[in-house]
Amino acid sequence: MVYSKQNIRKYAVEAISYLFILLFVYAGFTKLLEGDQFYTNLNNSPLFGVQSIAGVAAWGIPVLEILVAALLAWAKTRLIGLYGAFVLMILFTAYVAGILFISPYTPCSCGGIITLLSWKQHFIVNIVWILLAILGIIFLRREDKKEKNNLTNYQLK
Repeated sequence: MVYSKQNIRKYAVEAISYLFILLFVYAGFTKLLEGDQFYTNLNNSPLFGVQSIAGVAAWGIPVLEILVAALLAWAKTRLIGLYGAFVLMILFTAYVAGILFISPYTPCSCGGIITLLSWKQHFIVNIVWILLAILGIIFLRREDKKEKNNLTNYQLK
């Protein structure tokens, strides 16, 4: 089997998408199943403003995570899903950075498997997820551009 750059990018985008699907479905459903704990963690957040939106965020964040996972599952909406994943990871990373660098104290972590990580480790992991989202967006946009060029060239013949 011959691997071209195009095939490698295609498989990389699919792998990145599946990883985000696993992450967001797991995180979203964990937050919904442990809703009281997630709400309490948000409500007890030392960052200014989180308490005021804890009720909305306790439902909104997991729903958004599951929605982004659904967008990533279909090829036609994958680019939108990757942008959504990128935005969510930027927001989550900003929150973790706020806890690390601004907060007067560090609260207990979110729940699920992430409780095994320190806040610094969580920050590094989030940076890796951001980089994966960027890579997926770049690769998918290149593929879309090549497909459009191929379609235009085909129509001109």
